[in-house]
Amino acid sequence: MELTSHEQKILDIVNNHPEILENPGKRTQIAELYGLSEKTLRNRIAELKKYGVLTKDNESTDPENKAIITDDNEVDLLAIWELIKSQKWFITKISIFFTMLGLIYSLMATVYYDSSISMYPAGDLSQANGGLGEFNGLAKSFGIGGFGSAPTYNIPDIINSRTLIKDIILKKWKTAKFPQGTNLISFWELDKPKLFSPKKWIMNFFPTGEFAAKPEELLVYEAKLKLDKLISVKEELSGLIRISVLMQDPNLASDIANYIAKFVKEFISYEQQMEATRNREFIENQKLDAKNELEKSEELLTDFRNNHPTNLDSPRLKMIRSRIGSTIEENRAVYITLRQQFEIAKIEEVKDNLLINILDNAEPAVLKAKPKRKIIVLLSIFLGGIIGISIILIRYSVNK
Repeated sequence: MELTSHEQKILDIVNNHPEILENPGKRTQIAELYGLSEKTLRNRIAELKKYGVLTKDNESTDPENKAIITDDNEVDLLAIWELIKSQKWFITKISIFFTMLGLIYSLMATVYYDSSISMYPAGDLSQANGGLGEFNGLAKSFGIGGFGSAPTYNIPDIINSRTLIKDIILKKWKTAKFPQGTNLISFWELDKPKLFSPKKWIMNFFPTGEFAAKPEELLVYEAKLKLDKLISVKEELSGLIRISVLMQDPNLASDIANYIAKFVKEFISYEQQMEATRNREFIENQKLDAKNELEKSEELLTDFRNNHPTNLDSPRLKMIRSRIGSTIEENRAVYITLRQQFEIAKIEEVKDNLLINILDNAEPAVLKAKPKRKIIVLLSIFLGGIIGISIILIRYSVNK
């Protein structure tokens, strides 16, 4: 129960001088010490007993006077519960305070909309150029160098690349606030001076160094840090890749997500096209060399026949003639193979490979994604209760 200040004073006197409950003479002395009459003190003690604050054994039932740690060094959960229950209004006030803070934050926090796009590779990107494996096998068979390993593309790495992030930052986007279009630096107002910047104020006390970054580069860097937190890439075990973009404008979020998908498709397509062109040029050069070798070996055989007629062949001349013929067959086989692969390489160069499939295009969000007001308020209530209980326990420990 809630005690008045006078009743709490009487209870404190009893707790400090328990002998006054049984000793009238001592009660008279203590009453005079506290500026009370013995009768008043006796009547107030009787009222406290009537209320149940003092037991029949003349012990205080105030939860704050009970020991939480028993003589066996064990925690008395019942005593803790009684202590918390006796301070329920204090805990309620703390919870209401934190609930109001959470509600104010949720109402004032920046609203973000989420747009996502999903894509998956149309095949193994490391084998997208079908002729490359055959080219490598051909090169190894005939001892021809010049091919590297097949290019591999990790889509999350492309999305998180500095090139794409910087391109998104500097690209002009049309929004409700900027119908004519503006970059993200202006959209987030990073280029406007802040009214109060603790970081800038602190850095004024330190030397800037010999090499100071350009203001434009600093703005791009700040925008990159902000954008990195708003773009998330999740790769499923099935190979499906989901890209989510959070922005204050729902149309801007969907535009950026679709732009990322377009960039990834064009980047991989361009790289594959360049690889196919490099392979075609390599095969073409090897084909020309093989053709020259074949022509040289045929001319050598023609000269040999003119100088050494067949009817005058000796065993040694027959051996030389046979070796020249074998060389011609080998060169012809290499040339024919390279000619075939050259035609395949030309087809691969002009062929439009489908490397990325877009499963779902991004659309403007209808509902906001952040802040989640219900969760914030519930967490504020819970946090307020925890802090209130902690304050009660700490205050109890200090008083004890």
